Amino acid sequence: MEQLFIRLGSAEREPLHWLIWSPAQSELIASGTLNDLSELNQLTDHARSREVICYAPGTDVLLTQVELPSSAIRMLPQVVPNALEDELAQDISELHFAWPPAKKGGAVLGLHVAVVARDAMQNWLNALDTADIQCDEIYPDIFMVPAPIAQPQNADQQEGADPAPEQGLHATSLTLGDTVIVRIGQYTGFTTDTALAPVVTEGMLLQPVEQMDIEVPLSVVATTYNARKAAPPMINLRQQDFRSQSKKRKSVKASTYKPAAIAAGVLLAIAYTTQVINYVQLGQQSEQLEQAIEQTYRDAFPDEKRIVNVRSQLNRHLETVGMQGTKSSPLELLAHLEGAFKANRDVRVELIRYDDKTLRMQVTANSFASLENFRKVANQGGQVVVEQGPVNNQSGAVSGALTVKKDA
Repeated sequence: MEQLFIRLGSAEREPLHWLIWSPAQSELIASGTLNDLSELNQLTDHARSREVICYAPGTDVLLTQVELPSSAIRMLPQVVPNALEDELAQDISELHFAWPPAKKGGAVLGLHVAVVARDAMQNWLNALDTADIQCDEIYPDIFMVPAPIAQPQNADQQEGADPAPEQGLHATSLTLGDTVIVRIGQYTGFTTDTALAPVVTEGMLLQPVEQMDIEVPLSVVATTYNARKAAPPMINLRQQDFRSQSKKRKSVKASTYKPAAIAAGVLLAIAYTTQVINYVQLGQQSEQLEQAIEQTYRDAFPDEKRIVNVRSQLNRHLETVGMQGTKSSPLELLAHLEGAFKANRDVRVELIRYDDKTLRMQVTANSFASLENFRKVANQGGQVVVEQGPVNNQSGAVSGALTVKKDA
């Protein structure tokens, strides 16, 4: 299943960064930024049928550690807040505490704890709920960055414990806009502004992920998450009072939704029929498609100044080389995209190339959904196969690459 990663924000107008990752192909599918939490609904379509993983900004999460007697392992929700009460300026009733799965071993239990305001947690969950995005995992944002490679453990070093600073490990960092995320160990790190980063990281051996051998720095978020089984467990903030309710929803009998599913199927059939009728009524090719065809012809025959009928003129050129009626013409491929251009008039061609019987287009659209619908409509005819490459979303404008081939 593909994955959607979102780094949430808390401050007003704080940008949200997101990416879509395919674990099967180890490939970045799309990425972008939103202005703030109020624009989360732009990711609603992306979230459907994808696993959603969110990260809380480190400026809102305190990472600390507490030592407890092993006998307290069954009462952690009651014991942990009280054990940290003297270290916190805010009333513990206003705070949410989370920790990784605890294992009993030895007389003392060393527990890494994430502390976050309950209001902040509720704000993130409300924003996700408003956008109709189901997310069962919210982690502190230091887990977006790979942990420094630990040295071999000493005999008295506990499993999962962060190495001592004197071991000289390189802290890892990721820059997202005006924010720098620094991870010092498995459960330690911090988030700061780029302006303050040189001060707070002074004296550190810092390894920015941007300097590592990766094509897109943001993809390190996905690779770090998918390598979690080989590392100590991360701290999921969705526990205790903020535990995900998805399991309860899944237990509801399927028969509860059967009438709604039938109604939705009827509406879908009506909507699809209406679309087909609209395609037929449109009749003529869209102006944009004609312009793309004409431009392709001019690129192929730059010496020809006057164009009256592109297809007739192209056939005359093909006759001279004994290729009349060839199926590998770029114009032939463009013609099969007519219905897709009609159905998605906001899709604009920025660049077009043809080589090795393949049409390659760089296009822009108003939304990811429009670009995806273009691909689906183009493939419905069965004449061509349209594949979508990397897609980027910046300030509400979507750009992406499409390849068009004749269906074998």
